[in-house]
Amino acid sequence: MKNEFARGVMDGMKSQHPQEIAAFTDYRADYKRGFILGYCHQLERRYGEMALAAWKAGILTRRYGLDQALMREFFTDFRSERLVRSFNRGYQEAAALPAPGAAA
Repeated sequence: MKNEFARGVMDGMKSQHPQEIAAFTDYRADYKRGFILGYCHQLERRYGEMALAAWKAGILTRRYGLDQALMREFFTDFRSERLVRSFNRGYQEAAALPAPGAAA
């Protein structure tokens, strides 16, 4: 079996934009988790702001239908309440945002 998580990380690190929700219908949760973390890692490297990456990870976690607590664990490893708060804020704000591609 292929390592879906690692493949997701690599694809996320190469991606300039988050994937559309419809593009992920055939992928497993491990791939989606990896993609989010890879994408947010390259965001942090590009902008130098880890809180921005954590916030975006929260948004994508909700959009892609992943478990909030499981994804939040990646940010608790940094022992930074600021990052956890940024992740949680992104997750909560995603509920109020229109889905990408939705009519305004």
